[in-house]
Amino acid sequence: MIKNTQSVLDISHNLTEDWKMKTRFLIIIGMISILAVFVIVYAGFTIKSDSKPQAIFCGDNFIQQGDGCVLDPQSIKSIKPNTVMIFQAAENTGRRLAIAPSTLVIDFEEDNTITWINQGLFSAKVTDREKGLWSIEEIKPSMQKSIQFNSTGFYSFLVVEGIEGESGRIVVLGDDVDSLSVGNRAKMAQAIISGNFSEYPELISVSSGGAPGTGVLIEINEKELELHDNATSHYYEKYSKIIPFDVPITIEFGEPIGID
Repeated sequence: MIKNTQSVLDISHNLTEDWKMKTRFLIIIGMISILAVFVIVYAGFTIKSDSKPQAIFCGDNFIQQGDGCVLDPQSIKSIKPNTVMIFQAAENTGRRLAIAPSTLVIDFEEDNTITWINQGLFSAKVTDREKGLWSIEEIKPSMQKSIQFNSTGFYSFLVVEGIEGESGRIVVLGDDVDSLSVGNRAKMAQAIISGNFSEYPELISVSSGGAPGTGVLIEINEKELELHDNATSHYYEKYSKIIPFDVPITIEFGEPIGID
């Protein structure tokens, strides 16, 4: 009886040792698997960040920019005056709502009507983004709708398609612009300059809406200080001519923000 009991204890001991060895083995295999997955995922992200953008079929009137498609600048120039085009921009991740141009400058005396043309796939609506005083409820695909602006000033609008939205700005010029508040004129000036941002390589930023009466703040690349005897005066004159009305202008210089 004692002998049999000893045998059972030996068997139990051997089973325990085998279980411990198998457990250690499984733990090691698990750790190796986790490490392998981590290396693969990390390598995948590294390869993706270093790789060149994949080629995309952008369609007519579009060009590739990075991993997405944007409207060809030549096509933007061909859009009729006082017109905003609503369309779908293609990207590697799918399509998104887009508008062009995002900033419109019109003359009240010449033509105070803005037309939105929907070249997208779904119905869209346009609303007054600031005060909600006006809206265009539905513009079906391949259709267009218009609205008249009866006073000079700055207007912000929002184009909505489903859950997506794109904002734009309208500057309505007229003989009475100088009678508007400094704040309103500063918004108009900011929109006029930033709407053509790519045409001013020296420009870092343009802003408005600071302390009352401060007007518009224009920040220029500090390297321009080496190119002009009086860079402040030079760029003050330049942007005073670009803005077609009186508004306080402040010129500052700074270093562009680099993106790694």
